[in-house]
Amino acid sequence: MRNWITPLRSSCKHALLGTLLLSATPIAAQDRTPLDEFVDGFPMKLEKETRDADYNELFRGGDPSAYFNMRVSEFLPTAILPSRVGPMPLAENPMPRIGEVKAELMEASALEGPLSLDAFLDRHQGAQAFLVVHKGQVVYEKYPRMRPEDHHLWMSCAKPMASLVIDQLISEGRIDQNAPITDYLTDFKGTPWDGVTTRDVMDMGSGMDLEDTTESRFDPENVARRVYEAEFGFPNEIHGVEKLRDVLRGTPKLEEPGKAFHYASGLTQMLVFLAEAVEGDRWAQIFDRRVWSKVGAEGALQIHLTPDGIAAVHGLISSNLRDFARFGMLYTPSWDKIATEKVVTDEILARIHDEVRSHEFIMAGFDGPEFADRVGTDDFIGNSRQWDLVWPDGDMMKFGLMSQGLYVSPSRDLVIVYFNVSDQDLSAHRFARPIATSGLFDE
Repeated sequence: MRNWITPLRSSCKHALLGTLLLSATPIAAQDRTPLDEFVDGFPMKLEKETRDADYNELFRGGDPSAYFNMRVSEFLPTAILPSRVGPMPLAENPMPRIGEVKAELMEASALEGPLSLDAFLDRHQGAQAFLVVHKGQVVYEKYPRMRPEDHHLWMSCAKPMASLVIDQLISEGRIDQNAPITDYLTDFKGTPWDGVTTRDVMDMGSGMDLEDTTESRFDPENVARRVYEAEFGFPNEIHGVEKLRDVLRGTPKLEEPGKAFHYASGLTQMLVFLAEAVEGDRWAQIFDRRVWSKVGAEGALQIHLTPDGIAAVHGLISSNLRDFARFGMLYTPSWDKIATEKVVTDEILARIHDEVRSHEFIMAGFDGPEFADRVGTDDFIGNSRQWDLVWPDGDMMKFGLMSQGLYVSPSRDLVIVYFNVSDQDLSAHRFARPIATSGLFDE
């Protein structure tokens, strides 16, 4: 960690922390090595380039982004969760018609739309892998620019991992979601966090001033930026090197809780602290005991940590694509095909679906309209418990930086996951909802 952070400090003392956010400067196609050339490994010089890169370079979709997405454990402390029950293989039942589903691409795309999924994966240079699982069977799987066994960052698609643990603790009566979160995080008492409930944090409606916005990313005084700087051990130009917990404890209040959706990775980290406080254990071990030890994964789950050992569950989680899908399958009727125990109960699913706040709630924040643009529709109800979008049919979706995606349809017993390295053109998100509603999975 020290070897990586040192050159970053010297090369971008006053740079924008790239974080798990959108960069203001896109990488032109001609300035990026085709991902095809990295399938069998990265050149040695790119490792050094990535180690010397500033944060903006790491997350703007260029060559260092490609390296960092698939080699995070070289740069950050990492907790390794092996498969404790051994792999539970997924059956295969190919459905080629999935590849024929078309979507209208986003304006940022250099490709002409609408395109079929097959054509998109073939032509879009940022597309690395796409997988669809129906009733526990792999029905569509392509790896145009990575290997099936490779690890890749989930980015913010990891956030429901945190809410799942909290929902388990709520079901056990160990957390009252309507009580102030400071009842459990006692060192936050006497701060603006007083009065913010666990449910407010779960739904990103805390009213606290740490929303990830264009403005906050450039403001060295803003908590949103300082959260990421603290996670990477990077010095804030005003406050120096800070601890994540100290930064979050000093978050100012923006408005009363429950008014609007204000997307903030710092809120996910509050759930990490909450779980650790209630369980008296570190988060990686909690998640392993409660969830991952029940999953018949093919590879190890990598949980990347801050310099002082805090699990960065808001986005720094890595696995292969099939194990990413296995996490989504925990929310479907086919959970028993990849797990020894039902860890997402009907009660938890009901809370996700039935306690969705209003459409006005999500659209009042910075990211609500952005999310609508990503999927090309605003027909969703809202967000819920760290899931970005929930539709009237119960389908759920989570986005990740550089176009990682997790889509779960419990009613259709369907999971869609995909990996990309694409910072500006997020058109990969446009395919999940049309695939789910194509009629191919309706009985």
